[in-house]
Amino acid sequence: MNLTDETLLVALVALASGVVLGRLWAKLAGGPRQDPAERHSRSIHYILGLDLLASRSLDRAALELTKAARENTEATDIYLILGNVLREKGQLERAIQIHQSVLHRPGLSRSERAHVLLCLGTDFKRAGFRNRAMQTFEEVTAIEPRNAYALHSLVKIYEEEQDWNRALRTQEELSRVSGSFDATVEAFLYDRIGSKAWSDQELTRASQAFEASIRADPRIAPARIHYGDLLESEGRLGEAESQWRALAKDSPHLAYLVFERLERVRERLATKEKTEQMYEEIVHADHRDWRARLALAQLRSAASRRDEAFDLLLGAARANPHALAVQLAVLRFLAEENENTSPRLRQYLDVISRSAFFLDPHVCIKCNYRTNGIHWRCPHCQEWNAFVEERLETSER
Repeated sequence: MNLTDETLLVALVALASGVVLGRLWAKLAGGPRQDPAERHSRSIHYILGLDLLASRSLDRAALELTKAARENTEATDIYLILGNVLREKGQLERAIQIHQSVLHRPGLSRSERAHVLLCLGTDFKRAGFRNRAMQTFEEVTAIEPRNAYALHSLVKIYEEEQDWNRALRTQEELSRVSGSFDATVEAFLYDRIGSKAWSDQELTRASQAFEASIRADPRIAPARIHYGDLLESEGRLGEAESQWRALAKDSPHLAYLVFERLERVRERLATKEKTEQMYEEIVHADHRDWRARLALAQLRSAASRRDEAFDLLLGAARANPHALAVQLAVLRFLAEENENTSPRLRQYLDVISRSAFFLDPHVCIKCNYRTNGIHWRCPHCQEWNAFVEERLETSER
């Protein structure tokens, strides 16, 4: 269950619990007699269902809430919560049927209708009915333009549709509604808008979007990488270098993403020594950075400074012995050292380098999805900026 669904479920439980307590207080205070539609506030099955739901015992909660619903078929909130519980149990068809039946009840207020549509939209989204979910959430925002749950869900759907402009507009509206500006998400969305414009040969629009992304959050790497690529394609090598240098300075842990780019443009600018100096600075500043050590080792090896290159490779192996890319670099170096290296070893290295899946393992901190290399948006949970390098503790003391 993602954050939006869980928050919605908790909100419904809190709402229903508040209704129950309010009605019980009214009874104790001698308030007016309750109508038949409110009988569920005294139902032991309803109270047990809420208690079990709060403890995440979904199967037992669904059973008790089903009993409560049979006792009082007019109680809207029981059916709303029951549908949500069934959705979390994976019974999506039943959840949709229950929420649609509530939606067709006469006499629903605008607020109640928005509440039911929100639940139904979440059902559709979980079931993979993206267009129906989008239409349903848009109905919610037509009734309640400041509904943060619906706006957040729409942002995610527009992202899945790769409708980056609508995703950005909706994200901006969500920021106004919630009072919390998410610069990171907006920066990523501007970058996607820029990348799409560049692929459509709309270079001015692409540049503007990349610049907007950098203004929103200069620490986000993709816009600087892509803007530099665009500038390089236009022959503006100094400006491209400036973008990539800024990335290496602002986010040194991501500097490796522009190592090859900087080497390429500095070769053309006759300033290759700057790249070597950058690698040296990173190596001296961070004993855990293995990528700069590999890059510097390659330069040292090409300059016939093999002893220095091997020391750097050993440093990379100590920094992250579990990265297959490090092990392959060391093995290649050793194979080059020996003219009598077995052809089978060379063949093995070639096969492994082309087929190994986790040369550079990363993991999503939101859902634990593992992948080779960093992703800006998790393919599994769709969260932005959630990948970190996966490292295991070494046996050294």
